[in-house]
Amino acid sequence: MHRDLSLYIKKEASLINISFATLAFIILFFTETSYYLLILQTGIVDYFHSDMSKIWMIPVGGVLGILSIAKIQHRSVVVSIALFFQTLLMFFYPSFNGLMLFALGFLSGLVAPYLIYQLKSLRYVVVILGLSYLLGTLAISIAPENRGDLAIVLSIAALFSSYFTVPVLQKEHKKVALKTYGTIFSWLVLDATLFEVLSRSESAIWGNSEFTLSIAFFHLLGLYLGYKLSDFKRNNLIILTLFACSYFLFALNLSYLLAIVYPIVISYYNVIILKKFMTLSFEELTLVSLSLWMSAGIGLSIALIFHNLI
Repeated sequence: MHRDLSLYIKKEASLINISFATLAFIILFFTETSYYLLILQTGIVDYFHSDMSKIWMIPVGGVLGILSIAKIQHRSVVVSIALFFQTLLMFFYPSFNGLMLFALGFLSGLVAPYLIYQLKSLRYVVVILGLSYLLGTLAISIAPENRGDLAIVLSIAALFSSYFTVPVLQKEHKKVALKTYGTIFSWLVLDATLFEVLSRSESAIWGNSEFTLSIAFFHLLGLYLGYKLSDFKRNNLIILTLFACSYFLFALNLSYLLAIVYPIVISYYNVIILKKFMTLSFEELTLVSLSLWMSAGIGLSIALIFHNLI
């Protein structure tokens, strides 16, 4: 028993005893995830009032960026260059023209698949997502037009961190069943749709100080559950049930309960999908990354249709 306890303590302590390169990667992934959540997804889109005639260049650039990084060999160098240009563009935030919006999407498309491919430990996934969700929950109350300084800080931190990361060139791959891809895509669409609809509704929970602590705590709880149950065979049933409950609570305008259930399912399913993405080859990962842009576009489109109907 003493031996088992000793091994457990060493295993948990290994998360703290990490190399400088690993710490740099955690900062890089954390800042870029926060950048996506606070600047691309909710900052620029909200600033342009979700006007598809103005922001359509972002997803087009994103798709082309993903397809381009798949053909590049020295990806770590390209990613650092992409982060440099991202930082320069942030000095113009939020007054972007169409070409700048295309560039932002393109740069994000270059970076995202590379970062996911570099993931080596599910524990690091939990840490990265935990930091991102905490910052996102706290900073989303900042008006989109006032996030310029935050955009610059996140981009500079990501840029400098990229210089100290050690790229993973090759790793073992596992085949993922086609059915699993369909399941993951359904989770992404359900999440994107509810998030976009909720952000345009009077019962929005993000940005409401009344729910900030609740959202932060249950995000962390969802990450813990996702980590502990990552190998559970009924995860699809659990996630779909939690999404169903979230939609039901939104329909009934039960914001207090929604601020509990929805953050849990967001964190839970993101741990599960990133664990699966970690095992993919880079070529497969680029195809999966396209689904992230597709689900975001579908979610936004449904939200806009719903908003116009009501």
